[in-house]
Amino acid sequence: MLLPVLFLLIGLGLLGYSGYEVVQQRTLDRDGVRTEGEVVRHRRTSSNENPRKPALTAIVRFADAQGQVHEVTAGSSGVEGLPVGGRAPVRYLPGSPRTARVDLPSKQRQRLIALPAGGAIFTTVALIMLTTH
Repeated sequence: MLLPVLFLLIGLGLLGYSGYEVVQQRTLDRDGVRTEGEVVRHRRTSSNENPRKPALTAIVRFADAQGQVHEVTAGSSGVEGLPVGGRAPVRYLPGSPRTARVDLPSKQRQRLIALPAGGAIFTTVALIMLTTH
């Protein structure tokens, strides 16, 4: 009985967070300041799919409207099209550079598709487990 409840909580949490991500992305699209940054390095993270092959995430340095320099980590792994030293579009809310995101459609799609899909899968499995026992 504990496992289905845990799956349900994970699924609903992912669905809730995906809703937050959609609102955040729409706000950035509507009100965000767009600038260019430079990929300064790649950070290695462990990969669930293949533990021997770490995932890489791009770290992008950019300057806000006041000239202050900040760094943002791409929201999803994968560095295709983001070589070290290369340019990357960044978008952030005015006066709030901590809201910055790498503004590539491929990164947005990964985040906005993977979260609700994962949430739906966990929630569906939980509901199946709860109704069959």
